[in-house]
Parts: sequence; structure tokens; C-alpha cells
Amino acid sequence: MVRASAQNRDFYSEIAPWWRLVSPPGDCEEEAAFVLSQIRTAPNHVRDVLELGSGGGNNASHLKSCFNMTLIDNSDPMLEVSRRLNPDCVHVCGDLRTVRLDRQFEAVFVHDAVDYMLTEHDLSQAIQTVYTHCNPEGLAIFVPDHTRESYQPSTEHGGTDDLDDAAPDTWLGPGTRTRPTPLW
Repeated sequence: MVRASAQNRDFYSEIAPWWRLVSPPGDCEEEAAFVLSQIRTAPNHVRDVLELGSGGGNNASHLKSCFNMTLIDNSDPMLEVSRRLNPDCVHVCGDLRTVRLDRQFEAVFVHDAVDYMLTEHDLSQAIQTVYTHCNPEGLAIFVPDHTRESYQPSTEHGGTDDLDDAAPDTWLGPGTRTRPTPLW
């Protein structure tokens, strides 16, 4: 299993309800448009798309109007964020290296979660998961944030401090009538 730092575990678990401030759905609009353009190159009609490492569901929020989306992530708190944003998508908790759904899809999409593959063995397992879930005429799409050739060190990420820009309706949890109190 990939060993995440304590900071990453906190970020994707305890701090997950704040995800919309770090990464509002609009931040993924361009990337989702790229993925859509790639899927449209498939020789066969694509209806069902599997996203491995879906996180808070930002890409799916743009793609779900075109496809039936099944979202896999290994963080229950992040999947809860996605469920609020994408209640019409199927959500499954699982590791993208080992999850098996016993079905295939016309397209399998892996976004930046592939960046967490720390060894060739991890990457090989992730690719095997994609292969297992992609039908023979299907399309596999890997969209890492960085590659060795394109990586530039930076401390800028983006995000917002405006709760209205961060899809305020997604802040309301079961039985909750208010947003979380900001940390600052």
C-alpha cells in the first residue's frame, strides 16, 4: 500500500470537508473538457466511465452530464464530499491498485491519483486495474498533474477563500444547516 504522509492522511480525511476551498469544481473544468475530448475520439459510443482516484468528484461534476460515472477513491471522507456534489454517480471506496468491480467500462480515467504511485510495482498494479476494467474496445486515459519532463517546483495551488465560489450547497452535510467555521 502507498504510504501517505500524516499530512496527506489528514488532508484527505479530517480536512476533507474543506476540499471545496482547496479545489473548487470549477478548477477542473478545463481538464474535464480535455478528458471529454479524448473520450469522444473513441471509435465506439461511450456511456459508462470509471474514474479511479476520483477524490472529491470535481472532474465527475463536469463529465456526469455526458456519461454514467462510477467513482473510486480510497478515502471515505473524500467520497462523502463527492457524494454531495455528485449524488447521481456510483461511489465505491477502494484502492486504485487493487479494486475489482467485476465489470468493464467503455472508458477508464485516472487523473492525478496516478501521481501517488511511488514505485514501478504500484504503477503496474494501477495499470492492471485499468486494463481489467476497460472493455476490449475501450479507452484508457491517464492525466497526471506532472511528469518528470513537465514538473516545476511550486508552492502555488490555487483554491479560494470564498465559500460561494466553493459550491456552498455541497457544504451542507446530513442534518447540517450551516457551513463549517473557517479555520482562519
